[in-house]
Amino acid sequence: MLRVLLAISTCSVSSAYNAVKEVPEGPSSFVCVDGSEILLARVCDGKPDCHDVSDETRKLCRHVVCPISTFRCAYGACIPRGSRCDGIENCADGSDETRCNVAEICTDREFQCVDSPECIPLKDICNGYSDCRDGSDENATTCLGHPCPSHTYHCSYGGCVHQEVMCDGTKDCIDATDEDPATCRAMNCRGSECEEYKCSDQEFTCGSGGQCIPNNKVCDGSHQCRDGSDEDFERCSMHTCLPGFFRCSYGGCIPESKKCNFEQNCHDWSDEDEKICGVSLPEGACRLPPTKPGTHYRVSGCPDCRPGEVVAELTKLEYFCDIEGSLEGPGTVFCEDNEWTPSIPTCPTESGSITCPPLAAPGAIKRCEVKWGPREGWIPCDRYVPVGTQAFLECPIYYEPEAGASHATCLHDGTWSRKHLSCKPECGNRDLSVLPLIVNGWEASLSDHLPWHAALFSFENGKPSFFCGGTLIAERLVLTAGHCVWQSDVDLLKVVLCGFSSDFDGQGEDTQVFDVENIELQYSYQDREGNYGSDLAILVLKKPAVINSCVKPVCIDWTDANDVVQRDGAIGLVIGMGITENDTFGASLRMASVEIVSNEKCYQKQKRDFRKYITYTSFCAGWGNGTGVCNGDSGGGLFLPKPNSTRWEIHGVVSISPRRLGTSFCDPNYYTIFTKVSAYATWIKKYIDNTPVIGPSNLSDFPNHDTIG
Repeated sequence: MLRVLLAISTCSVSSAYNAVKEVPEGPSSFVCVDGSEILLARVCDGKPDCHDVSDETRKLCRHVVCPISTFRCAYGACIPRGSRCDGIENCADGSDETRCNVAEICTDREFQCVDSPECIPLKDICNGYSDCRDGSDENATTCLGHPCPSHTYHCSYGGCVHQEVMCDGTKDCIDATDEDPATCRAMNCRGSECEEYKCSDQEFTCGSGGQCIPNNKVCDGSHQCRDGSDEDFERCSMHTCLPGFFRCSYGGCIPESKKCNFEQNCHDWSDEDEKICGVSLPEGACRLPPTKPGTHYRVSGCPDCRPGEVVAELTKLEYFCDIEGSLEGPGTVFCEDNEWTPSIPTCPTESGSITCPPLAAPGAIKRCEVKWGPREGWIPCDRYVPVGTQAFLECPIYYEPEAGASHATCLHDGTWSRKHLSCKPECGNRDLSVLPLIVNGWEASLSDHLPWHAALFSFENGKPSFFCGGTLIAERLVLTAGHCVWQSDVDLLKVVLCGFSSDFDGQGEDTQVFDVENIELQYSYQDREGNYGSDLAILVLKKPAVINSCVKPVCIDWTDANDVVQRDGAIGLVIGMGITENDTFGASLRMASVEIVSNEKCYQKQKRDFRKYITYTSFCAGWGNGTGVCNGDSGGGLFLPKPNSTRWEIHGVVSISPRRLGTSFCDPNYYTIFTKVSAYATWIKKYIDNTPVIGPSNLSDFPNHDTIG
């Protein structure tokens, strides 16, 4: 079957669309489950050719790599891209005729969530917790028939979770079938609860006492006892394997059919030993070493890799110890010619026990509980924790989940069972969900403002002077115009959030003031040559903003699904303290509504020497009637409500507008040119992804006890 799948993944599907229905011979054929044969090129092409439909199943087609010119059906088949949303179901599951009003935004290696424009890696579907906000990656429609690795527990709805978390007292399957009371009552009891259970003759009593597991689960390759006593060498080395079973190196027994299936069925990976399987590792590749007591490593480029998995040549491992500074040997080793070099280091430890590293859960509230053993109870999550520790995570107020699960378990291989929850600040939320948009500007107040607006002040002359606006897009990142800061001294800049006055010393008690660590100009910006294209910059703050009701980041439309240029006539908001009708900076923060105008309309009305600034990276907005943005408003954003949502997105940054004759001030009777944010989404996202979320400064103050579950 493996050879067939490889052929599918590399063949061109175009030849299959008009193939003649004839039974072929030789290696170009595919054998259906019922024994009939079809052309290999007709497998996973959207149309069942096998009478039993075995050529169009998820289990088979999920491995197919679709060419760029095709559309990938929900179950994995490939059809011509032009066949999507043509009124005819060309995918066997009809998925090419769904979501036709939504633009394609996901690659063929991603799953598109059903009711939200999110893309998640295919490897993250059916893993026991929702990565899509709508939960569409973890339901029976998506997961029934999903192939689970043989060493995992198969949830009733189709998801897969680690075998060790079954009956651990915490729901890991979305449908909770891993915690079935009939099966788990005696396996996850705690304290005095265990006293009422006496293990029967058909059950094994775990070494820690009280916990009972079926006898057939002892030395079966996977840990079921919390203390691992069902799979230890002392016990299993004396175990006898029945005919048809393979004996793991430590003595456990697994079905012979599970040997050499590229999956971990013996917990020590001995069932995949290259010598036993008669195969060699790929050229140069290495198998990740087992975890040692007190010793941990990070795998470069693969945060989800586990001990025993095969990684490519030149993969780097960074080692560290439970006890800081106690590493014996090199801190870094590399995979070279199928070996780790230099030799793998060790860490001295008194306990001799496997531990898991501290939780990496950016922005999340973390609570950890040890379920058994001498450290049983609630413990800090920022230290190395013993096997069996369960971590519970949640996002603080003003933050929302970004990825990962809300709980995880420390496994016997020294890794966590799930990717940890990470949180990010809620974006684009205002206290007022509905606001009438008016033509004339109005003064902003604490109860009615845009909480992402930033004011930039310069101390070049020793005194603070307001000069430009900006927009908070992450805890430590402010987006502004390149022409505002391209000549600025970073040490003389201050950024003010939740400020309502152009007087630096006249701010309110909720105002936050920040020093700037770095100025990142958009690399295509060339102010010296009078070129205002790519007029963007990002200010990196020295410390993160405190996210609250007055300070929040704005959203960014990463998909460009709602291109602002296509929204001619839409009404957006601008905010600033720029030049007023009196030719002086506004004393207080003001907001105004502006109309998005088409490039054609802007070109006709704009002054001749300004038409050159209307490009694919810019757009125009305003009224052309004396109301608009002006000097001092530069760098501020133009915001539009997200369609069918109460959240707001930034679509433009104030860049340039014509001047009044004989002055250095803007002429509000002309449209303003804005830099189009979506044109630089990739550049902006790079900085957001490389700036870790910190979360509230009081995260460590949350009590470490059971207030969530």
